Amino acid sequence: MATGQVLNPGDHIYTECLGGSYYHHGIYVGRGLVTNPNTGKTRTITNATCFYKPKGSGIVLTCLDCFHEGNGLYRYEYDVSLLSFTFKTSGSCTPWSCYDPNTVIKRAYDYLRDQNFGDYNFVFNNCEHFATKCKMGKARCNQALWGTGLPGALVYNVTRRLTKDILW
Repeated sequence: MATGQVLNPGDHIYTECLGGSYYHHGIYVGRGLVTNPNTGKTRTITNATCFYKPKGSGIVLTCLDCFHEGNGLYRYEYDVSLLSFTFKTSGSCTPWSCYDPNTVIKRAYDYLRDQNFGDYNFVFNNCEHFATKCKMGKARCNQALWGTGLPGALVYNVTRRLTKDILW
């Protein structure tokens, strides 16, 4: 996080992967209790992140350090202007508004508990979809727009709806 910024539970966060070629997203939940599936032991994570992880592992709760692995850590912005949305880095913001932090965290934990967010798909069901679904109630992925702004958002959403029955 930039100097002076503090994370609040319910924040949508993201970190750079492969030198910024794409971003990994999650929901900062603050304090979280995790159970080791091998030993059954539980422990509290002080700075926990709930995020969607590919390769069949579904949604996981992890510590903040493991989430960003020493890369930059950023807060995703909501309610940005359409002009800002068009010119900001894809996958860093949305013009849509979001729910209150308690609703966001409840959704993240519900998906974690039920493991029902669906199969991972790099373009149509990824970690950014998970985080925006928790925050807004609608799964969106602005980084899949590859910097195309509002026109790309329209094409992406139409394509996602047309292929939904094929992919899922």
